[in-house]
Amino acid sequence: MPRLVWLDLECTGLDPNKHEIIEVVAAEADLLNPFNVKFIHESVMWFHPGIVKTLDPFIIDMHTKNGLFKECAIEKSTIDAWEAEEQLLKLIEPGETKDDMPILAGSSVHYDHDFLKARMPKLAKRFSHRHYDVSALKLFCQSRGMPAIAKGEAHRAKQDILESIAHAKLCETWLKENL
Repeated sequence: MPRLVWLDLECTGLDPNKHEIIEVVAAEADLLNPFNVKFIHESVMWFHPGIVKTLDPFIIDMHTKNGLFKECAIEKSTIDAWEAEEQLLKLIEPGETKDDMPILAGSSVHYDHDFLKARMPKLAKRFSHRHYDVSALKLFCQSRGMPAIAKGEAHRAKQDILESIAHAKLCETWLKENL
């Protein structure tokens, strides 16, 4: 039975070939008990402060307000994406076959998978091509009549994972009551 790896990244922009990963959080769960997670990794990556000047003002504002850029300062964070990938490779075992490869879980998790492919390629190869995508689940439920679920704007990896799980639970409850 494949494992779910709830994963969220915060980045310096939306283009995996141009922007950097600056925060990664991962939690594991069993596919048959997807909301019972165990957090296994949290890291904030250092990046050169001069890069901030080149970023979109929206990103600068968002990660300044949520405190992430402050945590990325060299005095607070000495890890980089390569070191974070190495740590995650020790924690996330590959599957023995393609059918039991870990499955990425989260909201719009294809975005995170694209960043892993560009910035943490060894880790990206550990995951199945399948995704446990809460955004798709919410869209399906809305297409069946469920009211839209308000999205928070934390833009911090751990809070975003917890929000994705909460939204998936709301969808599960709604589906049981309405279909």
